[in-house]
Amino acid sequence: MTKEQSEKLTREQLYNEIWEISVSGVAKKYNVPYAALLKLCKEADIPIPPSGYWTKLNFGKPVTKTPLTESSIVEVTLPANSTPKRSKRAAVSTAAPEVIAGTQQSDSVVKTLEQTEISEEQPVAEVGEIPQDNQLTYREVTGERNTYNREKLYEEVWAKPVVEVAVQYGVSDVAIHKICKSLNVPVPPRGYWAKLRAGQKLKKTPLPAANGATEIIGTRTFEGVKAAKTSSKPLAFLPESERVKVLLAAQQIKMPDDNAKLHKKIAAYRSVVNEWNKNNMRPEGTKKGFSNYYYSNRPPFLAGVISKEALPRVYRILDALYRQVESLGGTVNDDLSLQIRNEHVHLEIAEAQDEFKHEITRQEAQALIVYEDAKRHNRWASEPQIRKYDYVFNGRLRISIRKSRYFRDTDKAT
Repeated sequence: MTKEQSEKLTREQLYNEIWEISVSGVAKKYNVPYAALLKLCKEADIPIPPSGYWTKLNFGKPVTKTPLTESSIVEVTLPANSTPKRSKRAAVSTAAPEVIAGTQQSDSVVKTLEQTEISEEQPVAEVGEIPQDNQLTYREVTGERNTYNREKLYEEVWAKPVVEVAVQYGVSDVAIHKICKSLNVPVPPRGYWAKLRAGQKLKKTPLPAANGATEIIGTRTFEGVKAAKTSSKPLAFLPESERVKVLLAAQQIKMPDDNAKLHKKIAAYRSVVNEWNKNNMRPEGTKKGFSNYYYSNRPPFLAGVISKEALPRVYRILDALYRQVESLGGTVNDDLSLQIRNEHVHLEIAEAQDEFKHEITRQEAQALIVYEDAKRHNRWASEPQIRKYDYVFNGRLRISIRKSRYFRDTDKAT
């Protein structure tokens, strides 16, 4: 756009562009004075993103888009750098003195004003539908956003499960639930899809009248990308739709806070661990791994092989894992084993121990003196069994499902 030309936009078009690329972005795109554009928005009653809007958006926090109210103004004329005029349809015939003064400010002042629009981004792009062949892999993405329309989201969550809608938008199912709550969009109740598949006729909760925002913009977390078919892809034995759900669920596993309420099965099982540890007769400092217990006296899951200091962390890890397993249709048994599809799955978790040279205790020293004295006087005595090393739990965990497959802490990450 040259200095002699002025760009005409509909009021709605200007509103949409401002909420997609910011006021500063629009000013740069059309080469118009930033201060004059702000004045135009105010006089044409076009809402602009509030302070902190773009920062929240960049950090993935929910933001609300202020709706455009009705107005007699249909079209506005963007002011050129040399002619800050508005269209007569915008009810402004000549530029006000303060606007002209604003357009004559130095570049440094304009740059200061531009800085109030934090972290300008590229235009928001609608998320496309999942490719028909469903060949998806996942990668983390940044700087990409979704626009959630209230009516469209309502139709989507009642057409397919929320976890599938989440795949479409590249976010977690938890995020979709939060957005639905913010927009007052009802979602199917627990068990809805299972009943539907069983042939039951179910009622669809109607969408209530809007009493606030009708659109929300949010950051994408993951992106589905078409991938070439390969026999080495993870979970290739699953149907593609289920494989996609599992991959997304795995990406969403997150440790709960220290004071978060634990899964009810874990909370109940803690007493089993505490009772066994209380009655465990193995001396302090001895090695405590799975191989150090007789099969007939093998401790229950988590007992005997994990220190009491590490147990809270173990419970939180299992809490995060079990909740995702249940979201995919699995169940947690009373002994904390899992039922996944038609398979009974047992985990093994143990804490590593550091080895230190054993220091003889006073009781061991006395027993050794008695034994040596008996030998000197040719009397029989049982030789004390004094170990060479002590073993101390170090907080590093190892989690395995099969003998050859495990996850473990390292010195860099625990």
